[in-house]
Amino acid sequence: MYAVADAHVDALWRMVTAGGDLEPALASSPERLRQGGVALQVFALYASAGLPPHAQWDQVLEELDYYYAAFVAQAGVTPVVSAADLSAGAKTGLRGVLALEGAGCLAGQTWRLRTLHRLGVRGLGLTWNWANDLADGCLEARGAGLTSRGREVIREARRLGMWVDLAHLSEAGIRDVFRMLDGPVMASHANARSVHPHPRNLTDDVLREVFARGGFVGVTFEASFVTAERSPGPAALFRHIDHMLSLGGEDNVGFGSDFDGLSRPLPGLATAADYAAFARQIAARYGHALAEKLLIGNLMRFLRSALPSADLRDSSSP
Repeated sequence: MYAVADAHVDALWRMVTAGGDLEPALASSPERLRQGGVALQVFALYASAGLPPHAQWDQVLEELDYYYAAFVAQAGVTPVVSAADLSAGAKTGLRGVLALEGAGCLAGQTWRLRTLHRLGVRGLGLTWNWANDLADGCLEARGAGLTSRGREVIREARRLGMWVDLAHLSEAGIRDVFRMLDGPVMASHANARSVHPHPRNLTDDVLREVFARGGFVGVTFEASFVTAERSPGPAALFRHIDHMLSLGGEDNVGFGSDFDGLSRPLPGLATAADYAAFARQIAARYGHALAEKLLIGNLMRFLRSALPSADLRDSSSP
């Protein structure tokens, strides 16, 4: 079985909305992750965008509690907070990384970001689809970029050694991030807009810029981001991968499934257990060496470059 690294699932949000159920309700339960060969999983901390910031903050903290109680303590997931945590046995066992999806819960306060960092959060996505006090999302009609608070939060994330996630961000916001940061960035779950013109997908120039910076793009299994076909097969997803490879993404493309957040799963890719069969399809199409890059190597490389070399939580005060 091929080892897999996945850049985005919504298991923790699903647990909150389902009242704490872990098995078998989750598409990305620990058992299904292991059945699919997932060795590294980025777990999103998503707070429902319609909630006020204080309620979003409470929801994120509840998700953190579920992560450490259910995934780490109960299911034996190994937390990753530094590159050192990826150095030994990276393709065995099950490791977890935490990333914030939509930072409205911060209410523009950098102390909240530092608190999440101390609790092990290593990735920062500024928005969901709409605007908050940090930036506009990709569905916000005005299409503005980062606010002054958003810039302050990004500066603090950079100081803490957290990566920035472009998923859900407006195009103007993406340009602002590129101007502020000179290193690698991630788009955890997004596809190619020139293949399918969904506003959550990325334009070719953005993809090229992410690749040129040594960043990472996670191809996602949400069918509405893949194609307009009513019953798409694997070929529809392969078109996005092929296109990204043609733009120079051989060392930068992987997967961000969005399991437990999918509104319309692709047939045959509805749970993390489906990765086992999908990995064989990837290997058959792209060969063993490239398949290993797509399935695990590229995300691992990005995380090793984006994470601090050692756990710096004790030195995260300004």
